[in-house]
Amino acid sequence: MLLSTIGGLLAAPILSPLPLPLLWPTLLALIWGILRNTRLATISLAVFCALLAITQYQRQISPPLPEHHVALLPQRQPLTIEGRVQAIHGGDPLRIDLDTDHLVNDSASHALTGRLRLTIGEGKLNFQVGQRIRFRGSLRSPEPFGTPGEFDYAQYLAARSIFVTAYVNRAEDIVAFATERGAGILRRLAALRHIIGERIDEAVTPDQKTLVRALVIGDRQLTSAQRQQLAETGLSHLFAISGLHLGLLALLLYSGGRWLYRRSERLLLLAPPGRLLPVMLLPLLWLYLQLSGNALSTRRAFLMTVVGALLLLIGRRIKPMHGLAAVALLMLCGSPLCFFEPAWQLSMAGVGGILLLLPAWQRYISAWPRWSRWPSGLAATTLAATIATTPLVLYHFHLLAPAGLLSNLLAVPLIGFGAVPLGLSGTLIDPLWPSAGAALYRLCGHLCQLTLQGATHLSQAPLLSAKVCYFSPRILLGLTLSSLLLLVPYRAGRWLYHRGPLLVAALLLLFLPPSIPEQLTVTALSVGQGEALLLSRPQAGHYLIDGGGIYGSTFDVGTRLVAPALARLGVSSLEAVILTHDHPDHRQGLVEILNHFPVKAFWSAQTLAELHPEIREPLQKKGIPLLVFTEGWSKLDQGTAGELAIYVPPQKTPKINNRSLVLYARHGQEGLLLTGDLERQGVDDLLNHPPAGPVTLLKLPHHGSRYSEPWRLTEELHPQMVFASSGRHNRYGLPHKMVIQSLSEQGLKVYDTGQDGSLRFGSDNSGWHLQHWEKGLFR
Repeated sequence: MLLSTIGGLLAAPILSPLPLPLLWPTLLALIWGILRNTRLATISLAVFCALLAITQYQRQISPPLPEHHVALLPQRQPLTIEGRVQAIHGGDPLRIDLDTDHLVNDSASHALTGRLRLTIGEGKLNFQVGQRIRFRGSLRSPEPFGTPGEFDYAQYLAARSIFVTAYVNRAEDIVAFATERGAGILRRLAALRHIIGERIDEAVTPDQKTLVRALVIGDRQLTSAQRQQLAETGLSHLFAISGLHLGLLALLLYSGGRWLYRRSERLLLLAPPGRLLPVMLLPLLWLYLQLSGNALSTRRAFLMTVVGALLLLIGRRIKPMHGLAAVALLMLCGSPLCFFEPAWQLSMAGVGGILLLLPAWQRYISAWPRWSRWPSGLAATTLAATIATTPLVLYHFHLLAPAGLLSNLLAVPLIGFGAVPLGLSGTLIDPLWPSAGAALYRLCGHLCQLTLQGATHLSQAPLLSAKVCYFSPRILLGLTLSSLLLLVPYRAGRWLYHRGPLLVAALLLLFLPPSIPEQLTVTALSVGQGEALLLSRPQAGHYLIDGGGIYGSTFDVGTRLVAPALARLGVSSLEAVILTHDHPDHRQGLVEILNHFPVKAFWSAQTLAELHPEIREPLQKKGIPLLVFTEGWSKLDQGTAGELAIYVPPQKTPKINNRSLVLYARHGQEGLLLTGDLERQGVDDLLNHPPAGPVTLLKLPHHGSRYSEPWRLTEELHPQMVFASSGRHNRYGLPHKMVIQSLSEQGLKVYDTGQDGSLRFGSDNSGWHLQHWEKGLFR
C-alpha cells in the first residue's frame, strides 16, 4: 500500500487532473471488495492506493477555495489585511504565516479566510504567535521560475495550505494589536514558547542563543553562516528537533514515571509499567511536539511512539519496518505533499536505514569488548542512517559532508545527553528559580558552541572537508542503487539473486561516460530579470553564456537555479563559461558555477584585472584559463558541418551594454546568434560586421528592449525564430510591447522566458524545434 501510494504521488505532478477524481478510487474500492479473496485483490488494492494518492495530491495542490479566501483577492495592488500570526520563521528575511480574518477598506471591513505567507524585508518583530496584526501590501501567487532542478516553492507552501504571499519592507510597517489571552491549549503553548525564547535571549550570548532556541523550542532562526557550518559538519539534524530529542525526553519521562508507577500497588495490579505507562506518557509527548514547533521529523517520531505504545498496550508485535511503513502511510494520507519535503524523506530514510542494518550489525558488536560496544553502536547507527540518506542529501542540498560520520560520534553524546537535558531542565526550573534556569541555558549554549567548534575543526581535515556536488540524474540514480545495494538484507547463498542486478545497474550508471550532444541546442534558462544560456554543440560539449543575477537581492541565482539546472540537464563539465559583459544580472550566477563545476576555460573581453572580484577569485583559486578576445570576429571552430565564433564590439564605448560579446554558432544550415545586451550603437556595429553564415535563430538583445531596435536585426538577418530572456512581471516591461508588435508584423513570435519558463531550441538541420520546460521535462 505504501509503495503504491508513493508511486501515485510520483506520477501526480506530471499527470493532468483526473475527471471526477473521487469516482475512480471509489470504483476500485468496490472492485477490491468483490475480489478480496482472489489473486487480483492485491492488484486492485495497489491501483486504488495510487489513484487515491493522485486524487489527494491534486486536491491539496489546488483545492476548491471559498469566495472569501485571501488567495482570490486582486493581486499586485495595495491591500490592508488583518489576521492572526500562525507561525514565525526566522532567517533572513523574516517570514510569518498569517491566518487572515479581515480585509480592511476605508469605509468597511470584510471577512476573510485562508492563510498567507508574509515576508519582511528588514527589522525586528514586536509580536508573537497567536497575536493579531495588520499590514498593507500587495498579494502574489507563488510562481516557479520554470527552471530544471529548482525548488518547488509553490508546492512547499501548498503543503501548509498557503496559496498566496505578500511583502512589506520593514517590520515597523506592521501594526500589532494588544496580546489577547487565549483559552486554547495551542495558543497557550505558543505563548509559552515565546516566553521561553525570550528567556533564552536574555540568558545566552547572541552567537549562542540561536543554537539554544533551535535545540530547546525548535525555533531555527539560525544565521546563514551557522546553517552552512552545521551542513558542512553533518550536524544539521541535531539542531532540528527530531526523533532523537523526542526519544531522549520519552526515556527521561519513562524512567521517572516508572519509579512513580512502581509506588502504586493499584497500577501494578492493573498492568505492568511497560504495557500501560507508554500510553500514559503520550499526552506529555504531544505537548512537547506542539511546544517544539511540530516539525515533520518530530511528528514522525511521535506517531511511531503512538504506534509502539498502542502495540505494547494490546500486547501485539510487528516488524519495525512495518511500523515505519504504517506511520509513513498515515502521514501521506493526512498530507500527501509532505512526501516531497526533504525533512520527511530524510527522516523516513534515516530511520529505515537504521532498522534495516543495525540489527545485523549489533550481533557482531555484542561480541566485542564491553568498553567498545557503546561507541561502536553509535558509529554503526550513524553509518546506517548515512548510507540511506546520502542520495537524498545530494539530490536536495548538493552537499557531501564526510566529517559527519566522525563528528556525530562526538556531537550526539554532547548534544543528546548534555545540551538537550540542560536546555529542557532550564525550561522547567526557570519559572521557579530564574537564575538557575538562566545558568542552565548558558551551559547549554556553551556546550553547543564547544561541540560545533570541535566538529568544525574535524571537518577541515583534507579528506573530511565538505564538498558541493552537482550530480546528474544518472549519477544520482547510480548512487541510489548503490545505497539500496547495501540496504538489501543479506541472505547466505542468494547474494547474486538479491544484489547482483543492483550492482550491475549501479556500475553502469556510475561509470558509463557522459552522453555527448548530438544536435545544436541552446537552452534559455528562466532566471528572472537576467540571462543564462546553455549552448550544446554536436560532438563538442557544453558552453554556458552568462549566469543570471538579481539586482539588490540576496537570492543566489547560481546556487538556486543555474547550477541545479545544469545538473538536472546532465551537464557534468563545461567547455567554456562566457561572460558577455560585466553586469550583475549576467555575472552573479557564474560564481557558483566556476567554484563547483569543471570548467575548461573562461571567455571574456576583459583582462583578469578588469574582471569583478567575485569572478576573479574563483578563476585564480581553481586555475581556470582565461581567454581574452580582441575586437572583431574570432573564429574558434570552423568546419564543413559546424562553426563557433565570437564577436567583440569596440570596448571604448561608454555604455557597458554595447561592449557585450556576441556569439555565433552554426551546424549545417542552421545558425544562432546570441547578442548579449547590445543597445542601438551595438546593433549598428553588429550590422556593419554580420556573421558569415545564416542566422535562423536570434536572441533579442538587451532582453527585448526597444532601445536596442531588434527589428533592424530581424529585417537584415531574417531569422526563423526569436526569443528573449526576461523576468516574469519585470518592472521594465521587457520584452517591450513595441518590439513584440514590430516583430509580429514581420511574422515572428517572441518567445520569452519570463512568460514561457525555460526554453530549449534544438536543430537537426531541418529547422529549429522549440520545447518548454513543463512538469519536469522539456516537452
